[in-house]
Amino acid sequence: MAHKQLSEIMDMAIQFETDASEFYSTAADIAKDPSAKTLLKEFAAIELKHKQKLESFNLDEIADEHHTIPKTHDLHVSDYLVDKEVTPDSTSQDIMVHAMKREQKAYEFYARMLKVVTSDDVRSLFEELAEEELEHKEKIEIEYDDVVCKEN
Repeated sequence: MAHKQLSEIMDMAIQFETDASEFYSTAADIAKDPSAKTLLKEFAAIELKHKQKLESFNLDEIADEHHTIPKTHDLHVSDYLVDKEVTPDSTSQDIMVHAMKREQKAYEFYARMLKVVTSDDVRSLFEELAEEELEHKEKIEIEYDDVVCKEN
């Protein structure tokens, strides 16, 4: 893959993580449930670390090595939920559904990029980030179950 194309993909990934961090920060301010608020703040920080990891990745020093990434189980809770835009009036449930959908999209983004990139180093990075996004989704799904059951 041409260096320019790979650089553009990395830029897209960095923007994706920036947007995610900003979303979680804003959502944490809106969320009323304390545990949801804490989880959202945690994810804002994690997405910022993803951004930093991508920014610090040196495309000029790509080597051919492969890493094994552990697999996370997708609970598929969000598959059956309708996403709503988050507003200051959003409930914790609305925020959690939107967050699950965002994490699913992030996972799908990295999974698609894995089909495009040819560098083993970049593939390893994207595999790791895809798996982390799926982990986030799983945590949100578990929190959603706790929050929704508590509110209802």
